[in-house]
Amino acid sequence: MDKEVKAWDKTAMNYFSEVVSPFAEGVDNPLFWYLDHKITEDKKKMSVMDVGCGIGNFLPILSKKFSKVVGFDFSSKMADISKDKVKHLKNVTVLVRDARELSEFYNQFEVVVTVNSILLPNIKDVEKMFKEAYNVLKQGGVLLGVFPAMESFLYQALLVQEKYLDNGETQEEALKKAQAAIDEAPCDFTAGLVKYKDSIQKNYYLFELKHRLWKAGFGNITVRKVYYPWEVYEDEELLAFRGRKKLWDWFVYAEK
Repeated sequence: MDKEVKAWDKTAMNYFSEVVSPFAEGVDNPLFWYLDHKITEDKKKMSVMDVGCGIGNFLPILSKKFSKVVGFDFSSKMADISKDKVKHLKNVTVLVRDARELSEFYNQFEVVVTVNSILLPNIKDVEKMFKEAYNVLKQGGVLLGVFPAMESFLYQALLVQEKYLDNGETQEEALKKAQAAIDEAPCDFTAGLVKYKDSIQKNYYLFELKHRLWKAGFGNITVRKVYYPWEVYEDEELLAFRGRKKLWDWFVYAEK
């Protein structure tokens, strides 16, 4: 755990150069539609928790919609940046907490949001985080989440392979180059793990994501895609795929 905290403390100082944010311009993120159209009760009477709020990108938006906002992160550096960002917002509290142990907040929130935050590489930790997100919700409460998609890496490999096949290279050569492209962020496709610089992060297959939500107790689960414009990537090979179907993360709507 200490290793992951240190990695995210480091990322906090260069967040936008290292992280492709689902809040970036041009990203097709269903979270906003679900927030406005699926939660139809008076949000000004509701409390929301942002699990793994990072540098606080979402907190000002939540502040305008909800009566009470609690955001937390296990990285103190991330939390410090968030606190500074929302210091003028009276209905927002930012804390340093571990998402695997949230008993102080059980049954207190109508809504939980978590955006690319349930990323620890140990499956038992992942299961605890899903369960705690469930536990902090009141009965009938809603989870809105974004989770990195493992399938995006397979799709990226397919695009690279097709590119070199179309250029007349053999299948063996094309496969080698597709593997080299994936090795830029080495993947364990069995465990759904991806290595990014100093950390190893959990990514999710669609079937696995639904299973983990169901196992934590959630029902009425809806999953859609968060599409990223090719322009958000600096890799020239990826930019060459403009016009093709975009890479994606998973968006989740689920109820307690």
